Amino acid sequence: MSTFFVTLYTWIKNNVLMTIGILIVVVLLFFPKILRGLIGGTRRRRRTRTIATRSGRRLPRSVGISRRPRKQYTKGGKAKKAWQIKGSLAAKRHMAQIRRMR
Repeated sequence: MSTFFVTLYTWIKNNVLMTIGILIVVVLLFFPKILRGLIGGTRRRRRTRTIATRSGRRLPRSVGISRRPRKQYTKGGKAKKAWQIKGSLAAKRHMAQIRRMR
């Protein structure tokens, strides 16, 4: 072993509490998800949006945002994203977002 490792080893043996503190800070900086898994983290809220019917006579209904279309559209084995399906609500919103950014 080189002299660097010998001095590092002796410093770690003499300063155990400081070494543990440094290791905790390193874990917090580089691996924050590990700490979140141990503590519990925050719970995700399910957001909903309202969709009005075409006739406008019925009351609007609340639908979960993460709802996927029933039919799986595939091309080459990969499922299409919601905004890639022609005529879907997600595609209309995607195009509106593009127009707003122009």
